[in-house]
Amino acid sequence: MDQLNILDRKILLVLQNYPLESFSTLAEKLKISPQTMIRRINALKENKILFMPVATFIPERISLTRYFVTLNISSLHQFTYLQMVLAEYNYIRSYNRFYGEKFGIVAIFDLPEEIKAQFIKYLDYLVEQEYCDSYVVDKAMGYRVNNPESLTNYSKDPKIFNLIGYWEKRKDKSEALPRLPSPVKLETLEPLHMLLLRDLTNFTKNGVEISIRAKQTELIDYYKKYYIHLGKKIRMTDNEKQVYINLSEFFDTRNKHNIKVDFGRKYYNVVRHHLISNPRWNFSRKLFEQHVTRAFIIKGVPKNEKAQIFRLLHEETAPFETGFELLNDGLFLRFAIPPYYDSKLNYLIWNTFKDYQVCSLDFFGKHGAWWPFYLENYNWDTKYWKIDDDWAYNSVLSEIDNKLKANNFGDIKLNKHLPVENGNGNSNGSYLYKHISNGSLAATTP
Repeated sequence: MDQLNILDRKILLVLQNYPLESFSTLAEKLKISPQTMIRRINALKENKILFMPVATFIPERISLTRYFVTLNISSLHQFTYLQMVLAEYNYIRSYNRFYGEKFGIVAIFDLPEEIKAQFIKYLDYLVEQEYCDSYVVDKAMGYRVNNPESLTNYSKDPKIFNLIGYWEKRKDKSEALPRLPSPVKLETLEPLHMLLLRDLTNFTKNGVEISIRAKQTELIDYYKKYYIHLGKKIRMTDNEKQVYINLSEFFDTRNKHNIKVDFGRKYYNVVRHHLISNPRWNFSRKLFEQHVTRAFIIKGVPKNEKAQIFRLLHEETAPFETGFELLNDGLFLRFAIPPYYDSKLNYLIWNTFKDYQVCSLDFFGKHGAWWPFYLENYNWDTKYWKIDDDWAYNSVLSEIDNKLKANNFGDIKLNKHLPVENGNGNSNGSYLYKHISNGSLAATTP
């Protein structure tokens, strides 16, 4: 498939806008048969254009705080080293290179407030070792918008969209932020909740295709195999022991009907409807270079303007990707826009705010990466996140030293994190995905 035809592009567009709808429903929207829809989707997957859908977890719902860190560099070789040391941090969420007046990386971390001191110590270490020249930390307040990534809309001419009029609509919005939902009590969560958090925010390119679109029966079968696999292991990690005990209680004390009912009511619905959001399909960005991704880090925004912009992006749909993150001292805005709008957008930001930085974000290859939920961050003994110095600082530096000594600092594909790069996933997959996909239940080492 050297080139996408109009139908392929329309299919990608509806998948982005309706990621959890059934294929038959989407086929009806496009006025094609379900068989044609499925055949074209399979062809897009086989040609590595479309990848499994994924979702993101909501850090504030599980007592984590999101931090945006802007790391500035002064030489290009720092990029590779900086990516490596960022990937080793246990609570990292994502990073992207940025270019503009300054060069560097924007990294997002979801971490417990109790390790803020160790986290700053880690960032200071990056400066001391000259992985970066400086950094700026901004705390996210839990208000965010992530609208679908932009794909060419063939039903409308994008030039008719009134960007200036759209931006002006913010003035008519409420000046008050809505109330955020209360976090889930961590002590009520069980290992099966955490497994779902991991697997619904991740996918594998090679192996079992477990994703946000997986049926509950498929997930139940998947975890039953995992339970059998753990039972055959000679040695288990502390985390695996907790998972095994929980799965044993779940599968061995219920009949088939109750397993299905309790899985949906007690586990799946809690995770799906309260702990994760923003389900989306992943696709190869190389075929969609008709837009540029601009990020604006804005400081000193009045509280009422923060609320108005949040409500604008949350309530009004634009024909391109929009992203919003409310920070303690400002805003992080992201727009993936056709070049036609670039000058207009920059004019609007310049005319609205006084203190801001504009940069271009890079998502290609290892220039951008994100991580699913990391199960090992949780301590089942304390029923809280791991906040000790060894986990939050010492072990991270030790891993960095090991990679430098082995001269593999350019490799960020860590099985323990299961990173997903550029929508292509970890090409190696996790040890669990491998063992299930090839039918082996032999003991393996993660």
